[in-house]
Amino acid sequence: MLTTLAVTASLLLTGAPAHGTATKPLTFRGMTLQIPKTWKVAKDVWGLHVKTGRCDRRAAECRGFHLVGPEGISYGRHGNPYRPDAQYHPGNGLSACLPDKRYVEDFPGKLLESGLRPAGAGRKAAYSVWRVGCSTQTGKWTSLSYRERVWYLPTSKILVFDQWSTAGLGSILGRASWS
Repeated sequence: MLTTLAVTASLLLTGAPAHGTATKPLTFRGMTLQIPKTWKVAKDVWGLHVKTGRCDRRAAECRGFHLVGPEGISYGRHGNPYRPDAQYHPGNGLSACLPDKRYVEDFPGKLLESGLRPAGAGRKAAYSVWRVGCSTQTGKWTSLSYRERVWYLPTSKILVFDQWSTAGLGSILGRASWS
């Protein structure tokens, strides 16, 4: 319990795992990240889903982020290739609202931030943050929304898709190593 609190506090305050916190390597398409050992990694349709926390019954998926490869990038915007100036939205139709699957995403979201972010020594990722609202199936707006963060590395064909504002993820990506 104390170790979990130290890791959580360190991630929240500094964006990095606590000194001495156990990590494990996660390699995807030549990029290696050092992630907390408590995070669980599972294969999904287009890459990996890194589960960083609990799974709420109402949520569309467990807390975490996705590492997406070329196929997922090629279908990253309503069945068309992902573009760094647009929200990542794989699939052709409505998507369940992440925090509460009873609702659907309002598409497109509102761009809040964009620019370049470090992704290991000498590499930069195109970075964007979107506010995604949620509405009823009939289109009635709700006050529910979430932030979608995307890091895109076109040369490496990697897209990091984070809908839960995972604490420390930017720092972890900034310290990525490459093979």
